[in-house]
Amino acid sequence: MKLKIRFSGRGGQGIKTLGSALVRVAMVADYYATLTVDYTPSVRGGPIFCDVILGSDPISYPFCDKDADIFIAIDQKGFERAAECIYEKTFSFIDEHTIANAEEIIQEGKIHRVPITRRADENKLPKSANILCLGFLSKYLQENGKIDLKEEYYDQVLNNMPKRFRDVNIHSYQLGQALYQEFIDKSQ
Repeated sequence: MKLKIRFSGRGGQGIKTLGSALVRVAMVADYYATLTVDYTPSVRGGPIFCDVILGSDPISYPFCDKDADIFIAIDQKGFERAAECIYEKTFSFIDEHTIANAEEIIQEGKIHRVPITRRADENKLPKSANILCLGFLSKYLQENGKIDLKEEYYDQVLNNMPKRFRDVNIHSYQLGQALYQEFIDKSQ
């Protein structure tokens, strides 16, 4: 089993933290995991993306090159820089409020528009959209049987985050899970 995921956004949105958290969850579950990060010299506000590869066997190549299984984008510039990872089997979850032209750029795969940043803003958690994405992704992976990452693994990682962020991150994670359920309910 191998699962390739790309997260994209802008510097300061916690994209690297999101990728790192998912890698830690996978490691708790005894999967192999890699994280690679790509960003411009203008770190704060510049486009950034990270590739997370999870597998049951050692991973020899840690990048998504037109073969991402999942693509999550929460910022226009990050999206434009990172969208080359998409191919016909990619499931793309694109922020519906911050990305304008996804359907023009993404010609393959499946596009789903999700109000990720709006949900974070509505709950006065704009700096936690990354962990909201983690909650959303956890439910997607659970529902679609892509990889066996149990809820207790996420709990373990979230509870080991710095104390001053723990409650906010747990709340954001739960908001992401609820957002996934809303997404599913609308899709049916």
